[in-house]
Amino acid sequence: MARDEFQALLTYIRTDQLQPHRPRSGPLESPPPVVTIAREHGTGGEAIAAKLAQALGVPCFDKEILDAVVATATSDPTLMRQLDEKLPGRAGMFLYASLMGLHDPLTEHQRLLTRVVNGIAFRGGVIVGRGAHLLLRGAPRFRVRIVGSDEVCAARLAGGDPAKVADALHEVQRVNAARARYFKEFFKISNGDPLQYDLIVNTDRFTDLDAVVDVILHAYRVHDGHAEVQPPSSIHQDSTSGP
Repeated sequence: MARDEFQALLTYIRTDQLQPHRPRSGPLESPPPVVTIAREHGTGGEAIAAKLAQALGVPCFDKEILDAVVATATSDPTLMRQLDEKLPGRAGMFLYASLMGLHDPLTEHQRLLTRVVNGIAFRGGVIVGRGAHLLLRGAPRFRVRIVGSDEVCAARLAGGDPAKVADALHEVQRVNAARARYFKEFFKISNGDPLQYDLIVNTDRFTDLDAVVDVILHAYRVHDGHAEVQPPSSIHQDSTSGP
């Protein structure tokens, strides 16, 4: 994402933080594309999100979300970074915050994360992780989850090197477990709940991530009313009708 996009986001959330979805002035226009990408580790979710953003003509926000939270926080930046999609040991974190005279870092992180994600949605973008699909309740967005088996994800991270698969498998399980705990603490919900998403894609059998992007694009356009789909009854009738 270009630096000027990031600076524009910071300016927006600092000046319009109280009304992130206020009515736009001027002629009515279609809202910008907003797609949230939840992903399991090693599924290729980050690469898919970047390709999807390029296809939609909007920025992709991943680590930039964390950077924006840190840039607008009053708490220690190190604490804010430790809370990115994971929960460090609360006892040590709160002891450090107390000694430094800081506010509850978890509460501040959640408040700032909500502000940043809503600021992104107002301008349009593909948002990676951070529970964005839950933070944007009531706002127009297309919610995608990218999943895969631990074994296939580990093999993908290992890059074809069998010697690295065992370590990669441990990494996949550790990161996914940390994200699951993060969701339980922040949102009181399982990040694997299928009813929280509009589309779930398993990348185990996709060797080309561009094909995954095509699937998401088609589903997004149908979901958003940009494409017409032939009703199943018509398809059946056409395939069975005689001369």
